[in-house]
Amino acid sequence: MAIRKDDIRVPNLRFPGFEGEWEQRNLKELFTIGSGRDYKHLSNGDVPVFGTGGLMTYVNEFLYDGESVCIGRKGTINKPYYHKGKFWTVDTLFYTHSFKKALPKFVYYIFQKIDWLKYNEASGVPSLSKSTIEKIEVYIPKKDEQEKLMGLLSALDGRIQTQNKIIEELQTLMQILTKEIFSRKLRFKKADENVFPEWDKTKMGDVFEFKVTNSYSREKLNYSEGIIKNIHYGDIHTQYRTLFNVEKEHTPYINLEVNTNSINKESYCQVGDLILADASEDLKDVGKSIEIVNLKDQKTLSGLHTILARPLKNIFAIGFCGYLFRSEKVRQQIQKEAHGSKVLSIAPVRLSKLTLPIPTLIEQTLIVDFLFSIDEKIEIEKVLLKKYHVQKQYLLQNLFI
Repeated sequence: MAIRKDDIRVPNLRFPGFEGEWEQRNLKELFTIGSGRDYKHLSNGDVPVFGTGGLMTYVNEFLYDGESVCIGRKGTINKPYYHKGKFWTVDTLFYTHSFKKALPKFVYYIFQKIDWLKYNEASGVPSLSKSTIEKIEVYIPKKDEQEKLMGLLSALDGRIQTQNKIIEELQTLMQILTKEIFSRKLRFKKADENVFPEWDKTKMGDVFEFKVTNSYSREKLNYSEGIIKNIHYGDIHTQYRTLFNVEKEHTPYINLEVNTNSINKESYCQVGDLILADASEDLKDVGKSIEIVNLKDQKTLSGLHTILARPLKNIFAIGFCGYLFRSEKVRQQIQKEAHGSKVLSIAPVRLSKLTLPIPTLIEQTLIVDFLFSIDEKIEIEKVLLKKYHVQKQYLLQNLFI
């Protein structure tokens, strides 16, 4: 591709053989905007119904049949998506049709480059109107150049889709194998090929002690400077891996102006500690946990809405509790002990009642090594996926005006 920086109406990157400026057009000149409608009177069928969050259900009639790019009218207004074929959209989602001068898939990539939130018309729930969308100005090349650009970006989209599928399949495999291991259907053997003995069972309260945590809000945390890192329950829900390695996790510091002198030494995290989120609006996430496996001398605290559980020495192999507390058998017990209506919570006194299966230390180590190898593979594939997304953003930025 040739580099072009001499004209603001020519993209920075361009395929060889294409010359001339791109035309400036209002979106109204490129397509017609259609409005979604209620679908609840329709019967079940094979026609997809889309909302701002994606696929909702299937019905027996269609609102439009063909290529279309959809964009939110209300709510999620910044996530366009492309569909080809019959479909129905709800009233919070616009769809496009009757394309002129621009190919539908090319419009899809234009939509991905537009900063839709900049055109938000509401102070509360984000919203867009047809008239606002129609006035947005974009630049477009001739259709043969559109085809070339579509081919490149579509190929990259295909790779992203494949990569997402690889990750989903590995995550499913991880769930299946974890269930098989902790239900004893999949068993490990000793070096002499004999199976390990039956697992002991004990109450969590007999093998863990609970330490004091803090309640620092996000306002008292930052990601740029500090001495003490702080694990927030929200990050346990959304981003941390099962086995927490401080060198690999994006964890905030406590602001330097916060006085931490009164914090007891025993309250600082140690390798092997289990940290659980004590609250969630969703039953499946209440008591979600991580195990600390590497701190690299970094002072770290267990923060807001967390429970810090420290195991007794010489009972658990490092990493085992992380996987044990993600297993179905333990998760079901935590969910039964959770209480609350809108927000569910779990407390140390209730966690103490949990019955934990405990294999020998050697078998624990084999289990950790086996499951961690799959976790690592998932993370490698996620890094690759992120690179594809970065590549796509670069191309959108430089192939389009």
